[in-house]
Amino acid sequence: MVDDYREKWKQPDLPFYFVQLSSIDTLKYKGQIWPQFRNEQRKMLKIIPYSGMAVCSDIGFKNDVHPTNKKDVGERLARWALHKTYHTNIIPSGPLPLEAKYKKGKIIISFEYAGNNLRTRDGESLSGFSTDGIHECEATIKNKKVVIEVEEKPSFIYYGWQPYTDANLVNSEQLPATTFKIPVVQ
Repeated sequence: MVDDYREKWKQPDLPFYFVQLSSIDTLKYKGQIWPQFRNEQRKMLKIIPYSGMAVCSDIGFKNDVHPTNKKDVGERLARWALHKTYHTNIIPSGPLPLEAKYKKGKIIISFEYAGNNLRTRDGESLSGFSTDGIHECEATIKNKKVVIEVEEKPSFIYYGWQPYTDANLVNSEQLPATTFKIPVVQ
């Protein structure tokens, strides 16, 4: 689709900014597939050049796929345009996972767009991380990384892996981290 737009408008570098699906938990919208769908949207950032993705999992509703808070969604899209199209020195997104490394009983997750520091949106303990996609595990923030102590190395680390998530990781700009599933490497 993006290639088609760029070809038809004769602009191979045409910016393409999109919104990641919000949180939702209803059978009407097949909410059970939302985590996987959001993760595939996240992966599109690496595939589509000149693109950006506004994360809005923090402003969705349990029973409506369309967040009514259009102002925040628009401002998050505008950050990508300012950063990528207009080359403004601005953090365009909440934390995007770079890698999860296993070392001596710990998983250490690094992020792009952590800003000056990572924190929680609500000042509470960090929530939303899992080693199996089902059961939440304890995670802590150390500088610009998330650390999870484990007994053995899992294959993947998950964040916000529910249709309607209350995961609370944000960067110094209060922008939410994308939900994700990434492999754990050594």
